[in-house]
Amino acid sequence: MNYDPVEVVIDQVIRTFKLKEWQYDIEDCVEDIAEALKFIGAAKIYVDKIAKLTVNQYVARLPKDLQNIKSLIPQSTPYKESGSYIEVDQADGTEITLSYQAMPTDSRGYPLVPDSAPVRAAVMWYMVKILTLQGEIRSVSFEFADAEWHWRCKSARGYLNVMSVQDVNKAYNDFTRLNPLKDQHLKNYKDVGKPNTLDRTRNQY
Repeated sequence: MNYDPVEVVIDQVIRTFKLKEWQYDIEDCVEDIAEALKFIGAAKIYVDKIAKLTVNQYVARLPKDLQNIKSLIPQSTPYKESGSYIEVDQADGTEITLSYQAMPTDSRGYPLVPDSAPVRAAVMWYMVKILTLQGEIRSVSFEFADAEWHWRCKSARGYLNVMSVQDVNKAYNDFTRLNPLKDQHLKNYKDVGKPNTLDRTRNQY
């Protein structure tokens, strides 16, 4: 997945609605962009990370960029999230490995936006919705901006959840293996290792 800096979407809003500098705050825009990406919520928005945590008084501090916990190693360790900490029944000094999803960020700590037209459009309309609510954009109504945001949010989520060609091919090969090749010993095993098919007549000899 390729990513764009937040300026790509901010500039799109500024150009589209002819905003002046006093009509928006960059830090607020960055927060709105991060919030929009979380609302879209597709797994491809996030990156997978690993962190080593040290237990102290049955808690360990979670990474600041954590969005979703995937697993904990040792995997049999029960845990409970509590704010910026994780509660675990482990002795002081125990090191645990956390697998988690994080929002990708640039060197400034700003979120990165997936390089996708549907995602950029969705994030832009979330920002427009906020700016219309604040009275900074008046060329469209809040109701219109809100409707656009919800429609484009679903579109962006659907786009990000679509399987890639590689994923489709893997799923195809995995699925067709559910139909085992028959009587390969009578065919000198010539089809072994090839994707199978659900065409029952193909394997008849």
